[in-house]
Amino acid sequence: MIRRLWPASMAGRVAMVLVAGLLVLLITGAVFYLHDRSERTIGLFAKTIAVQVAAMADLMDRTPPNHRDQVLTALGGPQMRVTLSSRPPRPGDRNWKRADDMPGPIRPHLDVLKDRVFFVRLLRPWDEENGGDRHFSDRRRHRMVIAVGLKDGQWLRVNLHPGRPPWRGGVGALGWVILTVVLVLLAAVWAAHRMTRPLRQLTQAADQFGVDVRAPPMPEQGSRELRRAARAFNRMQARLRRFVDDRTLMLAAISHDLRTVLTRLRLRAEFIEDGEQQGKAIADIDEMQAMLDETLSFARDDTRDEKPIRTDLSALLQSLCDGVLDMGGVADFAGPQQVTIQGRPVALRRAFGNLIDNAIRYGGQAAVQLSRKQGEAVVEFLDNGPGIPEEMREKVFRPFFRLENSRSRETGGTGLGLASARAVIHRHGGDISLHDGKNGGLLVRVSLPLEAS
Repeated sequence: MIRRLWPASMAGRVAMVLVAGLLVLLITGAVFYLHDRSERTIGLFAKTIAVQVAAMADLMDRTPPNHRDQVLTALGGPQMRVTLSSRPPRPGDRNWKRADDMPGPIRPHLDVLKDRVFFVRLLRPWDEENGGDRHFSDRRRHRMVIAVGLKDGQWLRVNLHPGRPPWRGGVGALGWVILTVVLVLLAAVWAAHRMTRPLRQLTQAADQFGVDVRAPPMPEQGSRELRRAARAFNRMQARLRRFVDDRTLMLAAISHDLRTVLTRLRLRAEFIEDGEQQGKAIADIDEMQAMLDETLSFARDDTRDEKPIRTDLSALLQSLCDGVLDMGGVADFAGPQQVTIQGRPVALRRAFGNLIDNAIRYGGQAAVQLSRKQGEAVVEFLDNGPGIPEEMREKVFRPFFRLENSRSRETGGTGLGLASARAVIHRHGGDISLHDGKNGGLLVRVSLPLEAS
């Protein structure tokens, strides 16, 4: 239960800790305040009652017996009943206490009665006093009875009924506490949100760097620890970018140098007298040349620093299909008139072009379908080819990997088309997957976020 109430975000946890600390502070302060106020209130009440009872006893001593009933009636009130009794407090009753037996907060204020014999008794809610008189009986509150001896031997009994304490002050204090907690909670949430914003930026930068090695560095702001974390992340990003660039440039340099060697080999192959061997050698050289060209294109696309812009996928895919139709191929496009994303149009054109070329090369035609699903733009490429076995669908995304049975070397594929396409799609924060078509063939599904991160 506690784990469910515990916030998942750091901002929520910081706010929860601050509010919990505030509540502990308020409760502790309230306990000490109420304790101190209770002692002061009891002392003030005892002092006031002692003075009143002493004045009543002096008045009754000076009042003739035949006028005492009228005086007793005048002394009474809503919370006090004053009577006379000829009997002293019940002997042996432990509830009657002398002055020396009273609690500490009350004892110092009873000095005004020190010249008189008096007893104090606290009645429980079910006790009755003076023959079951219920006028002052309160089953929910305790009562106090003070018995003071008069000079003529009678006892003045003062029955005190404190009544219910007013709740207006408590409700007001509770309202201020609730208002304080709400204000502190809002301030804590705002402060925690401000303090954890660099962490959210770090998370976004890490996600963006995962799909785009050339993502901009994150701002170094916030507390000292967060600035150090952002600075370390930017250094790591710069090192990884240099590593990828160095590997890509090395690959491009090797491919460029090999083209010169292949040109010399092609010239020498022209001098092979055996026609069959000459044709095979030239075919191998052409295949190697095509692989190098694809490698150079892949390297150029990877190192190109193209800025994302608003790109209409419908127009881009329609133009690719029109280009295939102009070349005598078969490519159909279906989808909304406009689906706009933040993307790199040159890279997307190359990736989608590779997918359409694969569909035409291995299936004879390409059917391109564009749609919107759950905040994403989904592009599906369907062909009528033999498809790809499920256990090989992840391997075909590896560079230079080709299926020997259905996609042999004679088809002209180099094994970089799907690898290049997936690199571009991942760089845009999307995904690409292979599936079986409804009526056979291969279905390539590409999903791209409508709002690029």
